[in-house]
Amino acid sequence: MRCCCGQDCTQCIIYRATVGGDEDLRARAQAIYRDVLGRDLPLEEFYCLGVFSNTVFSLCGECPWVACCKQRGIRTCEECLEFPCPEIRAYREKYVNRPSELWGNA
Repeated sequence: MRCCCGQDCTQCIIYRATVGGDEDLRARAQAIYRDVLGRDLPLEEFYCLGVFSNTVFSLCGECPWVACCKQRGIRTCEECLEFPCPEIRAYREKYVNRPSELWGNA
């Protein structure tokens, strides 16, 4: 299950915590986002059933790549004729699967 940006939802700490009902893992996700990525979000925002579901992590819900893909009529950035654009390249290098790597699941 790939997001528009290339993130693998099944490897995401937030997705895994949600589908597994693991409150400790949700708290670990919150700590990673706060302490390592500099995003201090309330714990209640750490729920996600995947980017194409109705229950999406707050930062993924604001994703510019989802909007761009919808506008172009494609499902993921990899389907775009302009892939990789400079913006998605920079984003992927910095963020894609990064929280998963930090908790040792990538």
